[in-house]
Amino acid sequence: MKSIKDIDITNLPKKRRLVIQYALTHPDKVVLMRMEELGDKLGVNPATVVKACKAIGLNGFYELKEILKEEVQLTRVDSVFSGMIKEVKAHSNPQKVAQDAILGDIMMLQKTYDVIDFETVEKIANAIIGSKQTYIIGLGHIGMVANYMERICRSAVPQIHASTEYHGELFLNMAHFSDEDVVIAICLDKCQNQTINALQFAKENRKATTICIVDSALSPLIDFSDYHVCINSTNSFYFGSMVGAYCIINAIFYSIANILKPHTVAHFKYFRNMSEKENVYKI
Repeated sequence: MKSIKDIDITNLPKKRRLVIQYALTHPDKVVLMRMEELGDKLGVNPATVVKACKAIGLNGFYELKEILKEEVQLTRVDSVFSGMIKEVKAHSNPQKVAQDAILGDIMMLQKTYDVIDFETVEKIANAIIGSKQTYIIGLGHIGMVANYMERICRSAVPQIHASTEYHGELFLNMAHFSDEDVVIAICLDKCQNQTINALQFAKENRKATTICIVDSALSPLIDFSDYHVCINSTNSFYFGSMVGAYCIINAIFYSIANILKPHTVAHFKYFRNMSEKENVYKI
């Protein structure tokens, strides 16, 4: 497949050059557009968009979007680290840096709250409750998030397992995926190929209900998910989106707890009574 650097628009007719130039200048916008939307934006018909793509050696608009998507993902990864370096260099006052970090998290959560579809959160909760088994995939540093989701949700539903190892553990769980299961993939910032492959396998080969928690509308996991939740990340720091992920997981858990209210209340009372009986906490 071509890459952006291979595209030459020098000899294209005016309208076709307009289409490709706009795509190269605004790849982050075009990857989220339908062909008709791009045509309306530029004042050309869909046939011109297709002809423009074929004029640069592509099969059509879909292939152009795939190239742009790869470019946006690469740029996004670079911008995360560039942004981190810039932030660290910009301030000499550690208190100011700490303040900015907290304010950034608050803004991220507010933006996430503003766009989140809470009906989807409820559907995810019901899917987990109704599953034979729920498998959470969180590889690398995302393992902390996956383990948190497993532990908090197990207080309401027992059939939940976190996969945080790249090979043996993940492969073993994949062997058990079935159409009665839920498979949840979590990827923030860069998306590991094994996570993508595992979710695709769960959806296409085992017909499981698939869910992803991501921080980009361009995440490749969305294509293999029945439901997804997207965190509106500021991308200032490498671990920034994890705060949003923990918040989303809490929301899913509270939804589960509410749906199973008598059951979860009884569970919490049991935990409290056992804690008191075993003198777990110093009062």
